[in-house]
Amino acid sequence: MMAQNHRSWLVWSAAFVSLLSLSGGLGRAGGPAAPTFVESFQYSDVLTEFLSRWRISYQLDPLARESRVRIVSDTGAAIGRRVAQISVHAGDGLDLPAGDMERPYACDLNGSRANFLEAQPGGTVPTERAEIQVKTGTLGGDLVRFGAPVWYRFSFKVLGDWPSDRPVSGRSLCRTVIHQIKQDSFQNGISCSASPFFKIEARPIGEQVHFFAQITSGMACATPAVVRRTQICAETLPRETWANVHVRLLPALDAGGRADVWVNGHHCGSYRGPMGDPKQGFSENGMPIVNVQPRFGIYRDGRAETQTIRFDQIMFWNADPQGHPDWNIDE
Repeated sequence: MMAQNHRSWLVWSAAFVSLLSLSGGLGRAGGPAAPTFVESFQYSDVLTEFLSRWRISYQLDPLARESRVRIVSDTGAAIGRRVAQISVHAGDGLDLPAGDMERPYACDLNGSRANFLEAQPGGTVPTERAEIQVKTGTLGGDLVRFGAPVWYRFSFKVLGDWPSDRPVSGRSLCRTVIHQIKQDSFQNGISCSASPFFKIEARPIGEQVHFFAQITSGMACATPAVVRRTQICAETLPRETWANVHVRLLPALDAGGRADVWVNGHHCGSYRGPMGDPKQGFSENGMPIVNVQPRFGIYRDGRAETQTIRFDQIMFWNADPQGHPDWNIDE
């Protein structure tokens, strides 16, 4: 099955090989492609070096950023001894709907009230975030583009302060996004709050986390919105343990879109079909644009508990990395 998946991937990506070779994406003498972006967080000057490559959520209070986004030591990290640590506390980067309650918790240990809040007239869910985002144009260009394949990997570890949700009947697990890539949608210059076209979640459940990827397509600005969300790669993972995630992605607004996800070397899900908003998604000169480049961190429905996550070994390739030691999965 893995061999068949790899052959199908080669079929749709073959059209891009000559273009990528011209851009320097292919390795020398037919060897594995070198990554175009590598982040191992081995900084001597965090403010200068880290912030030259990453931006921190603008919604987060500048006075809190130094304590919420840190470079720390971790002896169990995949590489090196220093990793990124990102924490979210109640109220961090709070997006509070107008007229909502003063302390807007959408989630607690019994799960999420998001569906109830959204069902109210004009109802939206208060959210919190602390994320880092690859800067547009880092190392000469966007890492993710419509119509171009991208391969990437990262490692993450959920720390012990992750809430131990045990949902009751009628409630779902609390939304907890740890990675997202987005094409915003606008109508008459006003945002339609479009979902990321590709995201990965790690929702709390007891002493573990429920891990999955989700792909979104459709017209977010329609009334009502015409949006399709497809989940792939449902896994249950332990806390306090590093997990390795590999993704190969071809963002496309039509049926040519592709996504495959691996966790700890296990191929856990595929998607074939459109992504993003074909009508009012962000574009420039008539071309669709991934205007929100990859983000890593925590984006969640509002809650009282603190959550902390660590990231390591973030790498992107713009050509097939099969054979590269850091793309060590069996396709």
